[in-house]
Amino acid sequence: MKRSFFLCFLLMVTCTAMAQTFTMSKKCRGLKDSGNVMLKDKKFQLALDAFLTIEKSCSTKDAKEAAAIGKAEAYNGLGKYNEAIAASNEALKLTKNKSLSGFFQKAIAQNKSGQVDASKATFANVIALTEKNQDTKARAANYALLSVFYQQLNKKDSAVFYLDKAIQLDPANTNFYIQKGDMLVDNKNYDNAFLQYDIAVEKGRNDMGMYVIRANSRMKMVQEKYKTANTQELRSKMNVTEKEQVCAELNKALSLGLRNIQYDMLSSMFCK
Repeated sequence: MKRSFFLCFLLMVTCTAMAQTFTMSKKCRGLKDSGNVMLKDKKFQLALDAFLTIEKSCSTKDAKEAAAIGKAEAYNGLGKYNEAIAASNEALKLTKNKSLSGFFQKAIAQNKSGQVDASKATFANVIALTEKNQDTKARAANYALLSVFYQQLNKKDSAVFYLDKAIQLDPANTNFYIQKGDMLVDNKNYDNAFLQYDIAVEKGRNDMGMYVIRANSRMKMVQEKYKTANTQELRSKMNVTEKEQVCAELNKALSLGLRNIQYDMLSSMFCK
């Protein structure tokens, strides 16, 4: 269950009238978030549909950029590399060649379509933009983004390397520990994943979203262990410690205001 929550640092929103001109509406932001979740779950056609809707119905600059980047990643997932390159070029045109995501999705498409030299040249722009950034926090966020991209390429060592660089530059940023936890969950290293989530909590991430992440990871842990997503089977197979771990995260999320029928059902089955 891959998630997109650690991409939130990509958009920096201010409250000035000018900034609002380029800020997505709540509806458009919701479509973007849904599209990103679908990308992480590899539901590429559904993601593409979401980003095409953004493209048609959202007129702000950041919405158009998000739509172009989302389309590029979805097209790459669908194996439509020419379309991915075209969408990446849209993002690069909108940002005057400053979109890391635009360059990266273009590099992936070029690589997958056999344009190896072109891919290397495009990816060099990603590295150059990151290294030239003099803002430490922004450069750290870029390294974290590079880590995400390397995960997409299944280059785990590089993904870890760049995420560790991000943490070294900006150790107060809790998003990075959550991202590292997610990376470990994807590698089925659940104990160490929760050590990273715990660091995020210790550094102040006590919001509902943090416990939704933790609950999802606990559920993934037991589903992986028992090779089933059937809640009845899980209830009969989980040991006492596992039920306590799942319930702690579920109930914390619910106590912080989560309103979700699925979570309510899981809590009633496992925790009562």
